[in-house]
Amino acid sequence: MKFFWSASNSFSALYGAAVVGLAAALMHLWAGLDSKEFGRLLSAISILAFHTLALMVIGRQPDSARLIKAVALFWHLGLWLFVWTLCAGVLKLPLYNSALAPTGGQILIIGWLMLAISAWRKDVR
Repeated sequence: MKFFWSASNSFSALYGAAVVGLAAALMHLWAGLDSKEFGRLLSAISILAFHTLALMVIGRQPDSARLIKAVALFWHLGLWLFVWTLCAGVLKLPLYNSALAPTGGQILIIGWLMLAISAWRKDVR
């Protein structure tokens, strides 16, 4: 269990660095992007920043239950699918598949719903 949270927190810290890098790239690319592309990158950065903080918070909970671990897994997977897809589409990166963004978004939503359920579970408290 300790390895999982160490890995999760490390990835989350890397996401934080990616937020700063993507925000800087967005500022440099701003003039060359249309409003739709700009919105996609801004959305990806915002989602990544928010979930980075959320992952760091749940990663610091003592004796986290399996459901909280599953939430973290869903968020990591959802972030990779959603953020990569939006960034890859705008920046013309390899392995771009537009169908992955909605799937990533749905996985993120499921993670949040699982977190809501965990508030009522006795084994999580």
